Formats: sequence, structure tokens, C-alpha cells
Amino acid sequence: MTVTLKKDDFYFLHEIGCGSFSTVYCCSRKLTDKRCAIKCVLKRQIIRERKTEQIYREKAAMVLLSTDGNLHPFIVQLMSTFQDTDMLYFVMTLAEKKDVKHLLKKHLKFSVDNTKFIISELTEALSHIHKLKVCHRDVKPENLLLTASGHILLSDFGCAKIIGAPEPPNNIDPKARRRASFVGTAEYVTPEILNGLDTEYSVDFWAMGICLFQFLVGKTPFNDISEYLIFQRVMTLLFDFPPTFQDPLAKTLIQQVIVVDVKERLGSEFKGGYQVVKEHPYFAEVNWETLPNQTSPILSLMN
Repeated sequence: MTVTLKKDDFYFLHEIGCGSFSTVYCCSRKLTDKRCAIKCVLKRQIIRERKTEQIYREKAAMVLLSTDGNLHPFIVQLMSTFQDTDMLYFVMTLAEKKDVKHLLKKHLKFSVDNTKFIISELTEALSHIHKLKVCHRDVKPENLLLTASGHILLSDFGCAKIIGAPEPPNNIDPKARRRASFVGTAEYVTPEILNGLDTEYSVDFWAMGICLFQFLVGKTPFNDISEYLIFQRVMTLLFDFPPTFQDPLAKTLIQQVIVVDVKERLGSEFKGGYQVVKEHPYFAEVNWETLPNQTSPILSLMN
């Protein structure tokens, strides 16, 4: 985060993805030929969509997670930010193999072992950011990028919040805070988000439980034909495990993190936070220390 860069320092090679107010490109730095991802945010669009606070929070979270001592192999690194008249630029780690959503679309669902590997790396990434008081608030397969070695990178901190930190100042759009009360993605959000209540770290473990179910079953537990019906299912915890569900320990973990009452939800501050999640029997055989250096079992799915 010490190097000041500008757009002319990079070759913009091709588009990776785009959203309503930003586009991500695969880029190469002219000086070193090193590749990276650059997220380009259109200033007038974030003002129009009242997303200015979201961008401030995203940068604050990523700067915190990218400082010396806070880096983690399962989390995207922010290497630099800069701006010009029209755009904001975020220079980040490039994930060479797209994301878990793309992989899941190709294979429909994952084996018990492959699922455990991905969920273990996600849990380790969430534990790290929670330790630094960062709540992601938009955990889902498309935000789990894949490296060439088959490990995940937790990405897209656009909904993230540093717990306990004051809201960033916003003199551009005073109505933005009210509009930004809903965060996340329909099939992965918690009841408290839908009710407009304060959130804490366990929203990420709820979403992790949704992903765990989805990887093993091939669809999310609250899947329905409209957002309204999805939200009704979330609020009433209306879902079932199929008779063919293969992993009993995964089932118990899902049942303990997909819980309406935050005080009873595994991973919440009331239940001991991330450490208790990592101590769940589902992870009994996981070596957290060596996980980043293990040969990824999902490499065969990526080729």
C-alpha cells in the first residue's frame, strides 16, 4: 500500500466481470509485467446509486486486511488505490481460475471431500477477518475466487463492515446510509438483515452454512422462484435436507449455523465466535496450520 500508481502504469488486457457501478479487468503492470486485477469504479454511478459509503467501507476493510501482519493466503490483497477525474481504481490480487460459482455450475455439486476442503478454507478466511473485526456480509460462491493452485481467495468486500468502527463520513449523499441498510444476496442473507437489525460476525457463518448445503446438494436451502418467497423461507427457516444428503457432520454444522436466533447461532459472539466453529467435529481432521500449503483436491475439477 506504499506505492502510488496511476492508470498509465498498466496494460488493461481484458474484462473479468462487471457490476452496476464497477468493472474488473485483468491487467499487467508495464514496469514488471506482473498481472493483477483492477476494479474500476465509476464515480458518478456510485453517487447516482448512493453507494459512496459502501465504497468507503470496502476500501477501509481491504486496507486493514492488506497491511503488514494482516495478510492471509485465502484473502484477496489490495495492493494500491488511485483515482482520476471519472474513476476510482482498486489494484488487487488476480485469481487465475475464476470462482467457485463457475466451478459449481460446471459440476452441479461437489463431493464430501472437495466440499470440506473449500469450506475449511472459507472458515479459516472468515476466522482471520473476524479476528481483525471485519464482517464480510456477502459470503457466496462467486466471492470465493480460485487460484491456479486450487485454493480460495475471499473477495468482494463491498458489503463489509469493520465492527465497532464509526461509519465513514459522507458529505456527497446523506441519504445513502438509509438506502444501504440491506446488504448481501437474497439466498445467503440472515433474518436479522431482512429485518433491518444490527448484524454481527455470525452472518458470515450463516452464509457459510448455506454454501456448505449448496455444495453438497446442488442448490441453496432457501431456493425459490422469487426473492419474496426466498425471504419468506429464510424468515421461517423453511428448508429440508434431501434423503440422499451424504455427510452427517456437515448436517449438524448446517443446523447449528443456520439458526434464526443470533444468540443460539454457532459463530456468534454469544456462542464463542469463530474459534468454536473451528472446533466443530466437522473440522476434526483439518490441519489449519498446513492448509495453505496442502495440495488442493479440487485441482482435478478445474482442469
